[in-house]
Amino acid sequence: MRAIPYVAALLTIPGLALADAVSISSNNSTLKVTRDDPIYNLNTPGDPVQLVRTLEWTVDGRRILIYPSGPSSFLDLGHMHSDAHVSANQIHAQGPVLGYATSAGSGTVVGGIVYTVDGDTAGTLNSRLSEKVDVQNKSGAPVSLLLTGLGFKPTQSSLELPDYSGLDVTGTTVAVITNGPITETPPPFGQVTVLPVVSFAGFNPLSNQSVTLPAGATLSMITEIKVSRTSSQIQQFLRERLPGRFQDSPYLNSPFIRLP
Repeated sequence: MRAIPYVAALLTIPGLALADAVSISSNNSTLKVTRDDPIYNLNTPGDPVQLVRTLEWTVDGRRILIYPSGPSSFLDLGHMHSDAHVSANQIHAQGPVLGYATSAGSGTVVGGIVYTVDGDTAGTLNSRLSEKVDVQNKSGAPVSLLLTGLGFKPTQSSLELPDYSGLDVTGTTVAVITNGPITETPPPFGQVTVLPVVSFAGFNPLSNQSVTLPAGATLSMITEIKVSRTSSQIQQFLRERLPGRFQDSPYLNSPFIRLP
């Protein structure tokens, strides 16, 4: 069994440029996904290698830095775009897993990503970001993967620490491994493994979880992250907009106040 190391550590290599980006927008939100320029060679059939580096999610002018998940960060993404065969608020990317390329854009273990941003009304600071990653093992042997969640907290001092101050950031990650169809087809039926769901507030705690992807199987991992104002910011928001006679109401101090 070959092991695929999680490549978040590559983010710290000096001199790697963050220059090639694709951006999308939805109402009060924009998303910019940045990958390497096609100038880095690792002496593989897929050279030059392009890895995703950062997601910059901007909501009502507030920049929210998000670090990509593993498995998405070990895909060589020579193909990345918005629009076309995905919606206007989506970005599609695909490519072989590092170490499994047979040529540029192809390999025996390959993956694809769709990022989606769903914004809300301007001024609400509400938005939703999602990532769906598929990794397909087309080789004849099992592959070991290390899973790390979208929106993890970096431990490398050289990486910018995302600033979530004044924000409620919540999310969920679920991963499923399927090996064959599970619809009404003649036997043998496919096998399904559903990994434990990870729900979080703040940074995604999923880090370097080891899974084995059997030959012929597909891993699908979906993460949804939502952002909104903290209770204190919502209370201030309401005080600035309510008539004067309501601005000192004790009800505004309730920790359960949320904008719709």
